[in-house]
Amino acid sequence: MLREINDLHQGGSAVDKEVRRLLAEAEDMGKRMSKKLKEYNKEVYRGWWDKNPDYEKDLDRRMNEKYITG
Repeated sequence: MLREINDLHQGGSAVDKEVRRLLAEAEDMGKRMSKKLKEYNKEVYRGWWDKNPDYEKDLDRRMNEKYITG
């Protein structure tokens, strides 16, 4: 979802302010959902996360990126 939002945003100035605002809201919602899902998965699949620390770092990095500007 975040990738699609970013791709749509790349439309540049053709994207009006209301669309940008809605995209930013969708991006924030997607990140909140991803964080909740990560918390749930870490509880349910404890051993897997311990064996894959690089995945968790990459996931955290992607959730902290700011895709939409302006």
